[in-house]
Amino acid sequence: MFAFPFMGNSQMFDSIRVSLTHKPTFYGNLTTRNSFISNSRAQVRGFALGVNFNKQFTLALGYNWLISDFEEITETLDTNRLKLRYVSPFVEYSFLEKNNIQVSIPIYLGFGQASLENSLGKKANSSFVMLYEPSMKVTYRFFKYFNVSAGLGIRMILAGNNTLNQNFISPTYTIGAGIFIADIYKDVQKAFD
Repeated sequence: MFAFPFMGNSQMFDSIRVSLTHKPTFYGNLTTRNSFISNSRAQVRGFALGVNFNKQFTLALGYNWLISDFEEITETLDTNRLKLRYVSPFVEYSFLEKNNIQVSIPIYLGFGQASLENSLGKKANSSFVMLYEPSMKVTYRFFKYFNVSAGLGIRMILAGNNTLNQNFISPTYTIGAGIFIADIYKDVQKAFD
C-alpha cells in the first residue's frame, strides 16, 4: 500500500475526478514530521501552499528542512552538521469522512539536497536527493474549527544520497493540532453579510 497507494483503485480516481470539478479553495499547512536518520530521532519541518477541491483532494507545493542536529567530528576536529532541504509536490486524498473523523493519504515527493556543513558554513559531500513519503493520517475535528491528528508513514530515497553515510529510509509519524482558518473566515464573512 505504501509503495503505490494510488494504483488500481478506480473508485478513488472517480472520486478525485468529481472533486476536481468543484471550485478550489486555498490550502496551507505547517508540519513537523518525525522520523529517524541513522537510528537517531529526526524532525523535518515544512510548509505547503496549494488548493483543495471539495475538502477531499489537495494539490500543493511545499518546502521542507531537517531541524534536528546531527553532528560529526572531522579529522581536523571541526564539526560537520547534516543538512537536508527539499521542495515537495504534495497530494492528499481524503477517503473517509464520518462523525468528525477524516482519514486521508498524504504523499510528499521531495527533490532537494543533503550535505554536511562545517562550522564556517562550507558544504561538503553535497548530494541530490529524491524522497518519497507516503503516509496515512487520521484527523478528528471538534468545536467546528479545531482538529487533532496522527499519522504513520515511511520515507524512502528514490535517488541520490550517494556521498553521505546517512540512512534516510525510515518510518515517519506525526501528531498535530490544527485550526480551520478558512471556515472561520467564511463564518465571519456570513455574519457580516
